[in-house]
Amino acid sequence: MGSLLAGIVISASKLVLGILIGSLALISDAIHSTADVVAAIITLIAVKVSDLPADATHNYGHGKIENLSAFGESLILILTAIGIGYASVVRLMEPRRLADWPAAYVAIALMVVVLFLTGYRAVRLVRSYATKRSSALRANLLHFTLDVVSAVVVLVSLILDQLTHQLWVDPVGALLIALIIFFASLRLAKQSVDVLMDRAPAGLESQLQEAIRRVPGVSEVPRVRARQSGSQRFVDATIVVPANISLEESHRIATSVELAADAVDESIDVMVHVEPGPDYDDPSLAVRALAEGLKMSVHAINVQNIYGRLYLSFHVDVPANWAVADAHAKVSELESRIKARLPTIAEIHSHIEPTGK
Repeated sequence: MGSLLAGIVISASKLVLGILIGSLALISDAIHSTADVVAAIITLIAVKVSDLPADATHNYGHGKIENLSAFGESLILILTAIGIGYASVVRLMEPRRLADWPAAYVAIALMVVVLFLTGYRAVRLVRSYATKRSSALRANLLHFTLDVVSAVVVLVSLILDQLTHQLWVDPVGALLIALIIFFASLRLAKQSVDVLMDRAPAGLESQLQEAIRRVPGVSEVPRVRARQSGSQRFVDATIVVPANISLEESHRIATSVELAADAVDESIDVMVHVEPGPDYDDPSLAVRALAEGLKMSVHAINVQNIYGRLYLSFHVDVPANWAVADAHAKVSELESRIKARLPTIAEIHSHIEPTGK
């Protein structure tokens, strides 16, 4: 609430001084700050609603109100930017002198104070966002970041105007503010729409695939789906486990998968679907099946039992035009899947052979 009151006072001060000295850049920044106050109120409401627990009509909680509010805030900023841009073009066509001392210097002093206050508020919001990872807070953080940039632009334009007395300085400063707000708001709008349309968080699915495959007992991970809702991420993961294990053991593996997903991101709520894999008595059949799953061909599979320990060796065919690093990565992935599918194997020795294709 204190931050909100500070925003109202700052906006009013900018507007009064902007009118007194006739600075379009300062008036534009005041309008922008007023839009930020409205956005802060929206954010406050959105964060409180998003914290409500899931209920009978909102089974996945209320997190998406944060993304909806962020989209609304981006629209407010876009309209603000268009209005400021239009006024800037009109002022460029009909330039006018700004007031000199003392009002102009009072405005410069105000912008210095505003710059420090806004920077302080932005730092506090960064810390809060780092804790909650809220989409609404991220949108509000954008507002404060734009406030800092706008304050710098206004401060520079006021100083240049007093030093050079060029009539174009002030409207160009306002136009620059409009452009900064417009393009930053478009980016925020796109991010909000992506979440509202259930676009998968970038890179999360591949991270989860890798983490889940490392869980002992998981033979394959056919599918991982993820979506964002506010600060929480919901994931559906399908895993394949050996067909001959008990229900209790498969449940233990599923619980381990949940812990692995939590280690990737604590905000994840994961649902694990367990499917039985082929029940191969012969380890060589399992190796061939796993290789086929990676679209690879293996031959000369040999399994030896030496003093109760199983040792596996095989040859892998890879295209001759592959880089060594790519071939090694692919075969290493196969070895990881074999270890998960055949935990009794003590050591694996693979030999890479070029196929000429």
